[in-house]
Amino acid sequence: MKKRSALSILSAAVCTFVLSSSMALAKDDVGPLGTGDDFDIVGYGSQVTDVTSKSAYLWAFTEGEGRDLSYVRVYSYFYVNGQMVDSDYTNDPSYADIDYDAEATNLSKARITSSHYAYNQLGDTKTKTSEDQWPN
Repeated sequence: MKKRSALSILSAAVCTFVLSSSMALAKDDVGPLGTGDDFDIVGYGSQVTDVTSKSAYLWAFTEGEGRDLSYVRVYSYFYVNGQMVDSDYTNDPSYADIDYDAEATNLSKARITSSHYAYNQLGDTKTKTSEDQWPN
């Protein structure tokens, strides 16, 4: 009887330890019914680089993070010599980037404007904008 009682106490102690350890680990990873607020845009930008008399490289990116982040998007408009020549977007779970090779017989201007989005799992959105142009 004493063996059974000691075994029951030991078993209960081990179960309690395992359960409390599991809960402590899960607390850091999951959190109870999150509010959806743990997501943000942590990096974004638009750039015009590698400019020559006939070409330029235009690119943009959006980087997001957070436990509630669902995905990020970058949506950009590309301009060559004052005329919009293309627009495009891309999505990714945490880092989205897009680019365009601008070409012209005589390149006098290049510009990119971008909207950056981060979405959580509830459909909420955070937004930033950026742009760059050549010549400045």
